[in-house]
Amino acid sequence: MAGKKLSRRDRIKKGIRKRLTGSESRPRLSVYRSNKGIYAQIINDVT
Repeated sequence: MAGKKLSRRDRIKKGIRKRLTGSESRPRLSVYRSNKGIYAQIINDVT
């Protein structure tokens, strides 16, 4: 049962990552908010 649950989680993770990959024309924006400030990164997933 644990293996079945893990594989389902991996499928969901893979589907989300497939939709959220950044390209050269439209990179991905990652935002981190802490108590002291806001940090943003622009990430290009093309290698």
